[in-house]
Amino acid sequence: MKKNKGFAAVAVIAAIIALLFTSCSKPASDTKTFKSLAEKKDYEIYDVTEQYINAPQIKKTIIVAPKDRRFQIEFYLITDLESSKKLFQAQGKVIDSYQGENANSKVSNGKNYAKRTVVTKDNNYLMVSYIENTVIYVPPTSKENREEIEEFIDQLKY
Repeated sequence: MKKNKGFAAVAVIAAIIALLFTSCSKPASDTKTFKSLAEKKDYEIYDVTEQYINAPQIKKTIIVAPKDRRFQIEFYLITDLESSKKLFQAQGKVIDSYQGENANSKVSNGKNYAKRTVVTKDNNYLMVSYIENTVIYVPPTSKENREEIEEFIDQLKY
């Protein structure tokens, strides 16, 4: 009996550890899903991939924006996870240049993803996130657009 209880305890602990490790990763979206959601929101959609012809690690770039162009959301399909991390870090440096003192910053990380949002003291909102071989970036925009942007990004599970 004691051996069965010990085995059961080890099995439960192993299951919890496995659950923790699997919950630390997220599935990446794709350009089709990104564009489909933008169409539902009646956003304008721009394929600007040709602007990155000298960046072979960027396979596809889609920018979406509401018709009044209050903000834009950029989606990058990248060749691999390491290149996604590099683009995430590069966009993070852009965010750093806006952040300054007294900014509200939030960071989350996992096995195959990271996300960073910032609201500056000047009420600008910026966000960058990667999952696997994709990056989503929101250039500086008014904090007033934050709710709409985050709703869009949350629907993509970023």
